[in-house]
Amino acid sequence: MNSKNLISLLKIKEFHGNFPEEVTEITTDSRQADENSIFVALNGHQVDGFDFIPAALKQGCRFIVSDRFYDTGDAGILIVKDPKKAAALFSEYIYHFPHETQTMIGVTGTNGKTTVATMIHNLSLALGKKSAYLGTNGFMINEDRYQSVNTTPETVTLHKRIEAANNEKTEVFTMEVSSHGLKEGRTFGIDFDIAIFTNLTQDHLDFHHTMEDYGHAKGLLFSQMGQDVKKRKYVVLNNDDEWSGRYREMTPFEVITYGMDETADIYPTDIEGTLEGFNFTLNTPDGKFHVDSPFIGEFNIQNLMCAVISEWLQGYEFDEIIDAVKMMTPVEGRLEVLDPSLPIDIIIDFAHTPDALEKIMDTVKPFVKEHLIFLVGMTGERDTSKAAAMGEISTRADVAIFTPDNPANDDPEMLVKLLEEGATHESYKSFINREEGIRYAVEISKPGDTIVLACKGREPYQIVENYVKAPHRDDLIALDAAYQKYRPDEYKGE
Repeated sequence: MNSKNLISLLKIKEFHGNFPEEVTEITTDSRQADENSIFVALNGHQVDGFDFIPAALKQGCRFIVSDRFYDTGDAGILIVKDPKKAAALFSEYIYHFPHETQTMIGVTGTNGKTTVATMIHNLSLALGKKSAYLGTNGFMINEDRYQSVNTTPETVTLHKRIEAANNEKTEVFTMEVSSHGLKEGRTFGIDFDIAIFTNLTQDHLDFHHTMEDYGHAKGLLFSQMGQDVKKRKYVVLNNDDEWSGRYREMTPFEVITYGMDETADIYPTDIEGTLEGFNFTLNTPDGKFHVDSPFIGEFNIQNLMCAVISEWLQGYEFDEIIDAVKMMTPVEGRLEVLDPSLPIDIIIDFAHTPDALEKIMDTVKPFVKEHLIFLVGMTGERDTSKAAAMGEISTRADVAIFTPDNPANDDPEMLVKLLEEGATHESYKSFINREEGIRYAVEISKPGDTIVLACKGREPYQIVENYVKAPHRDDLIALDAAYQKYRPDEYKGE
């Protein structure tokens, strides 16, 4: 891409030095900068990209974008009001608008983003499409998985992910869109075709401070879909959540609602379920359809409806979509039952808000044969006002276990005590080491018991002091402990 042409896209700017004639890449990581790339100095929460300009120059970069002047010597520096917007704009041109050849689906909400986005990805594959997914569970192109740091990456990385999928000829790109990502402009330049809202409950108030700000940030996904009604775009809203009324007013595009009763456009009836899956009748504008699903819980019926609707909006008939549902498998780490051959039920889930924990509790309790052991963790450096409610919900089980969850630089003991403040009975035990808490849950279990390990799903680490990611897997720890206890003759250790 010609540097002069890129610079000419901005009206308000200041530039100094000599820019390369052509650039082929753009980055916000000085370690990836070279003579063929643009380095954009973004000011983040923990580091300021401005401080890494010397490192980018040392790498040979000759095109710097910043909101402040830096003496780059002979290299070029472009000073703009908003480097984030410039990065999004330049990324679009450098990578040739990769989202234009794919159906772009954005999923936002407090709970269910990962499940819905993963369901859409898997359902797309089952229907024979090439598909990409981006979110908490990483980045996937068809069946291939790659690591991803944030639920919604910063704008340059996001554009690169979309380009990578486009290079593999994917037809649909489904991504989780976090409130952080929306408020910080990480999705600038992305033209969504379908926007989905799951729900809004208390979370991330350490960042947003008020529910009003949190809800407004989510609404940016719908308000930024544009005004060009010649484009076929759709908004999918949860009819059971009051915020949907606001989001409906933020878009000129057609709104389709889903919910648990007949006031929604699409809703379920005749619900039956076990820990192996839920079956129901799906009521749609095109008739009624029986659905056999491998997913547990009524909230997963809502999540599945989102996925089914997204395929319907892309032109598939309900009967062929529902046939494809039979080929799907449960989403990893989301109400996932570990090794059903064990004499106890071990369930892992990512739930880490009061609303999500309540849904897990309501879903699992009817299937508990003996006792329910419920382990929950409090996250460090996050909104702690929800801790007491999480502790209260956990003590609706026969035994509650409290641990930290990604404590970062917070005191693990303090995090556990915040959960204890909500306890409604004395049948709880606290651990400042989550692994010890998991092993204790298995140790006290008896055949027929159910253990729920909430908050982490299959997240492969614990964020500890100085933001170090220490290896950790709830599922592997629990299975190791369970095999030691219930299959000692077969147990070989890790």
